[in-house]
Amino acid sequence: MSEEAMKLLKGVVDVYLSDFKYGNDECAERLSKVKNYTSVVKRNHLLASNDSELVIRHLVLPNHIECCTKPILEWIAKKLKRKVIVNLMDQYRPEYKAFSYKEIARKLTRKEFEEAIAYAKELKLNFIC
Repeated sequence: MSEEAMKLLKGVVDVYLSDFKYGNDECAERLSKVKNYTSVVKRNHLLASNDSELVIRHLVLPNHIECCTKPILEWIAKKLKRKVIVNLMDQYRPEYKAFSYKEIARKLTRKEFEEAIAYAKELKLNFIC
């Protein structure tokens, strides 16, 4: 969402339900063809959290714990602390073009999801699954 759109919504939205998919721009550009993903998403999350309640959903991707999940959780812990709810999601399943990328061409393992949960606990995040 643009910064202008966020300004228009200030004072109008009670709760934002947002997604935070990638922890770095390299994964975002390679897998979803999106440039400058993290700076835009981080900016919008900061704006939303200052104006409304915020729930951030994170779909944990296979083979992306270190490069995406952990950096996202660390950023939330540092910048938003416990004033947001983090919804860790384990329902990823590869579809369509996902099979073109070997690292996400399979479902998430239980071990990977448990690692994400353990890290959220370690960071003392306010999270749900």
